[in-house]
Amino acid sequence: MAIAGSRLARVLAALAAGLALAVPAPASARAHGRGVPPRVHASREGSARAAGLSGAGALALRPYMGWDTYFAFGGAYSEATVLRQASELISLGLRRKGFRYVWLDVGWWQGARGAGGQISINRRQWPHGLAWLARTLHAAGLRAGIYTDAGRNGCGGAGEGSAGHYQQDVDTFAAWGFDAVKVDFCGGAEDQLIPAAAYAVFHAAIAASVPRRPMLLSICNFLQPGQYAEGRPGLGDSAFSSYMFGPSVGNSWRTNTDVGLPHHVSFSNVLRNMDADAAAPQAAGPGHWNDPDYLAPDQGMSAAQFRTQLSMWSILAAPLMISDDLSRITRASRAAVSNGEVIAIDQDPAGVQGTLLSTSGERQVWVKPLSDGSRAVALLNRGSARAPISTSAAAIGMPPGGGYVLRNVWAHTTRPSRGTISAEAAGDSTVLLRVSQTA
Repeated sequence: MAIAGSRLARVLAALAAGLALAVPAPASARAHGRGVPPRVHASREGSARAAGLSGAGALALRPYMGWDTYFAFGGAYSEATVLRQASELISLGLRRKGFRYVWLDVGWWQGARGAGGQISINRRQWPHGLAWLARTLHAAGLRAGIYTDAGRNGCGGAGEGSAGHYQQDVDTFAAWGFDAVKVDFCGGAEDQLIPAAAYAVFHAAIAASVPRRPMLLSICNFLQPGQYAEGRPGLGDSAFSSYMFGPSVGNSWRTNTDVGLPHHVSFSNVLRNMDADAAAPQAAGPGHWNDPDYLAPDQGMSAAQFRTQLSMWSILAAPLMISDDLSRITRASRAAVSNGEVIAIDQDPAGVQGTLLSTSGERQVWVKPLSDGSRAVALLNRGSARAPISTSAAAIGMPPGGGYVLRNVWAHTTRPSRGTISAEAAGDSTVLLRVSQTA
């Protein structure tokens, strides 16, 4: 029987407080691309035991939401850390808002394997084991995610990937009870794998998992064209092309490199990733989503800049994965990620990714059709000075006749309009509106 939310938060917090925190820090997570040979060729990973991931799309009919360790803790965290963050998800009310995945990113494992090739975890880091952790998260009404790499190594160090062990590792994750797996590409690039081929094999391994367990697959090929040298990698092996194979094998795929490093996320990188994510909106839809990277509150951006990130990720129908120490989240960041009206735009059941409608200098208008016939409209000011931004009901595709209602989902205010949609947006800010037609 599930335990009531407030009580379970107290239980998790008590468990976390009672666990030893003296865990040796894993090797520092390497910046993506550092020390990676330039050539990417075909994968030679053996075929999995079965093909096709039946019903995989049902795992993410709407963009998945949750919390990830990476920006919050880099590669240094423990069982106690994760339990404490799970407790915060509940006590802050974020689980009720839909943030349910608790994802162990790089750092959960240091690459050790047993004689039979099975993953060997650090018992000081995970004193109760990862199957126990997954069961505990499930009892809290949460889901568990884990990390690996397509290559032999991972972004955190040697041996932290699954090459040569795809089926074995997937079976291990399934036996532990994990619900999702992120597959990075640091080692994949080192091993000169072709992303589309490698991820297809991993997809098949999930389909063949023993015990049988559907798991959401997050594709994390972060490579940019020419990242290491001219033509290395080419466009076809970069993040910019993952949309071409991602929908058939994964539930999400990264559309650019990282927005930053732990505690060092810049607004310019957020805008860069937003632009890249907007390149192939037709690829996104229920079950499969373009992924511009994690939400990064309190990681270097101002409160206004983070609200813009959340606004635009919602317009883009992107997965909403918070990566922040929730025990220290600022009041402004907490208010932002708790805004149900913004979340509703991201989670709209139609699953349509919004698109750029117009640009005038640093001022942009973005539009996302919603399932009830309304439109989400983002008036984005990419500049530093306050500026007016406007469009019209006709321009955003609303039917003519009658009047319109403009709902500002950040200010929680509503005003009528005969068709003009306009507002002043401060620098680095977004006015996010929901526009509907009056009866």
